[in-house]
Amino acid sequence: MSLRIWMLAPICLSTPLISTQALAADNTPTPVWTSSAELGAAVATGNSQSTNLNAKLKIKYHDEPWTNKLRLETLRASENGNATANRVLGSFESNYSLDKRNYVFGATRAIRDTFSGYDYQVNAATGLGHRFWMSDAGSFTLEVGPGFRRAKLTTGETSNDLIGRVNGDLEYRFSQMGKFEQELTVLAGRNNTEIESVSSLSASMTKKLAMKLSYTVQHNTQVPANTRHTDTFTSVNLVYQFE
Repeated sequence: MSLRIWMLAPICLSTPLISTQALAADNTPTPVWTSSAELGAAVATGNSQSTNLNAKLKIKYHDEPWTNKLRLETLRASENGNATANRVLGSFESNYSLDKRNYVFGATRAIRDTFSGYDYQVNAATGLGHRFWMSDAGSFTLEVGPGFRRAKLTTGETSNDLIGRVNGDLEYRFSQMGKFEQELTVLAGRNNTEIESVSSLSASMTKKLAMKLSYTVQHNTQVPANTRHTDTFTSVNLVYQFE
């Protein structure tokens, strides 16, 4: 009898532990993927011929405490056979939450825009982020940190520069169907300061489809002669949500 009790004791003692571990596993947040694809195009024929094509892809993966975000964009435009816009942008950011409102980030960004005066600008930065506002209606976050940039002008000159990165991201859902978004990125360095502002207004048509009006301002403080400091892009895109 005592032998049976001795043999059953480890099983009885381990049962609460197994149940606790199973419960903990059940309470573990499930990783979440969210992504969206945008596409807009315009073609004009007749006295003048013009084409405009822009596409955007955003992917976000959240697995507490990590959040990873990928952004890809391209813009092509021509008029009467001559290119008027040629822009490609890619960025990746990885965040590690310290608590509900604060996190550490690492971000990299590359842009090629032959009409901006730069053949390319590539940078990487790290720092701290803070979630100032979080609610069912939206959110506002701000990131600040140092980084490094390598750039090449269309004239062939290259430069390396230490930069400071500031990024603000606002999202406000003013109705069940409508949403406003504003993102501002500043990359300030001795050789150049890049400023990008993206404002957008979207209206949902279905759970998966939406129409989006977007206005982008790209500014460089230092550009080659006969090149404008500021470029603007306006687009009306069809957005498909992947969830």
